[in-house]
Amino acid sequence: MQAWESGIQAQYPTHLPFHSKNTLVSQRQSGDPIQDAMSAARARGLWLLARIDFSKISAEVVAEHPEWCYVSPTGTRQGHTGDLFSVCPSGGYYLERIFDILEEVTKRYPVDGFFINWTTMNEEDYYQRYHGVFHCVSCQQRWLEVSGGLLLPAGPTDKTYAMWLKFSRVIIDELTARIRAFISDSLPDACLILGKTANIMFHEANNASYRPKVPVLVNSTCFMDMPYRMATEEPAYFAQCLIQCISRGGYPSTYMMDTPGKIPYVCLDVAVNITRFHKRWSSVCDGMRPCSKTGLVRPDRAHMAGDQFSEALSEFRGLYAAMQELHVAFDVLAQEHLLAMGNTGELKRYQVVVLPNLGKLGAVEATSLDNWLHEGGHIITTGSSAIEDNGASQLRSLPFDREFERNSDRERLFSTYFAPPQASLDAHVFNGPIVPLNGVYHALQWKASSKGGYKMLSNAPFAPPEKAYGNVQTNERGYGAGDHGSGREVSIPFSVGRGYRELGLGVFRDFYEGILRKEGAAKESVRFEIAEQVEMTLNANGSSTSQVPEGRTLAPTCQYRVGR
Repeated sequence: MQAWESGIQAQYPTHLPFHSKNTLVSQRQSGDPIQDAMSAARARGLWLLARIDFSKISAEVVAEHPEWCYVSPTGTRQGHTGDLFSVCPSGGYYLERIFDILEEVTKRYPVDGFFINWTTMNEEDYYQRYHGVFHCVSCQQRWLEVSGGLLLPAGPTDKTYAMWLKFSRVIIDELTARIRAFISDSLPDACLILGKTANIMFHEANNASYRPKVPVLVNSTCFMDMPYRMATEEPAYFAQCLIQCISRGGYPSTYMMDTPGKIPYVCLDVAVNITRFHKRWSSVCDGMRPCSKTGLVRPDRAHMAGDQFSEALSEFRGLYAAMQELHVAFDVLAQEHLLAMGNTGELKRYQVVVLPNLGKLGAVEATSLDNWLHEGGHIITTGSSAIEDNGASQLRSLPFDREFERNSDRERLFSTYFAPPQASLDAHVFNGPIVPLNGVYHALQWKASSKGGYKMLSNAPFAPPEKAYGNVQTNERGYGAGDHGSGREVSIPFSVGRGYRELGLGVFRDFYEGILRKEGAAKESVRFEIAEQVEMTLNANGSSTSQVPEGRTLAPTCQYRVGR
């Protein structure tokens, strides 16, 4: 059971002058809706979760404390419906006053947990209008200290934007840690649902490999999107989201407007059935944790500049779809947590790690991956992964020394392919499979000790058809591989995942599968031979609350029907 408690508007008789109170509270017979909710929850044997949103304050409070507000690069505030204004997580309201609110709440109401909504550096408003990076006084002062005097960026097109994303992430993580510590001291048995450092992580996608023992709550809304809160979500899509959540060890959560029955959300019955299923099988679902031996790294926007992130994301999604359809068991590893996973030893449980067109890595991160590979790991890189700005290879383990050319010119890539060595001397006869080049190609200087496969069919005219001939096979490799210590590394010099995602040709997937199976396949204890539209994941169980024997492997499957 969840109660809207405080933050934007206090739903209880607050005594804090800066905490706007709902005027209807005093009209309630008891004068305290939150206490009523607590009494009702206790009478029914339910836990009560307090929902709080500190992201906005009223115009009256803004008039007294303008320094708490978000300020855009042009000096404007971020206003919303009902004379509400966004506040800055690095300002005095978040750093001081919210703890006054939390103290008042925790002393009055011994709730079972807190869900703190929208604690972000929100550059966009509810209308999805972009306002820019935070330029309030507190942010500018802190940025100058951290950046060494660099200009604070205005938005994603600025060179220091990726650095600002890391800067803002630190602010949110530090704030979350403070909130967690405060709640733990005030109500030791209450959980906090918020960010990466909270007791329960909120809305994480795929497996939470970074903190595998921390529960993950995945929220699904009954409505399509915020601008259309009365438009019901497609039931099949809604069901798929909840089922995928359960299959990855997450805990499904359903969000709706008003009380059941007032708005015709046709997907609500689906949510009820799936949630009851999850509860009925709690002896199996509780304590599920990822155990795949292959990890696919998810790109981090804060590590990339310009168009690099969109290109890396397309590559990631293409490889994700390919591995999903091929039933290669894998976990998603967040790029921003790779270093921490190396430090904690969590990376050692993986045999294979795939780096999808990630570009330059952090120096310490690269060293960590090199050490892991030397001890027996396998790495597969695609596109620009682990290449320095000057073209040098970042990892000693990579099968190439440097990049000597990067080609992203669409016209130069037209009518260019990779194929196995050609058996015929006839210039007009080819043997396949033939993989077209799409996106970006990196010409690499391969190490003498490395080996490779596939070779380029060089660019040739493609139109008109009378002139469409002349593709000659060169020695440019479609991939290279080499050993390093006890490990092995494979590099694919083009964006094979992006090709699969954007062109939809199975030959990209087949090419990637061949390399994965031959050069870098993990030795899993389970093998699947099922239809490609059936998704599978691998999890282990054996928690203190689970009835599944320690070390038991669980392999949930669900039919992939719809997507958006």
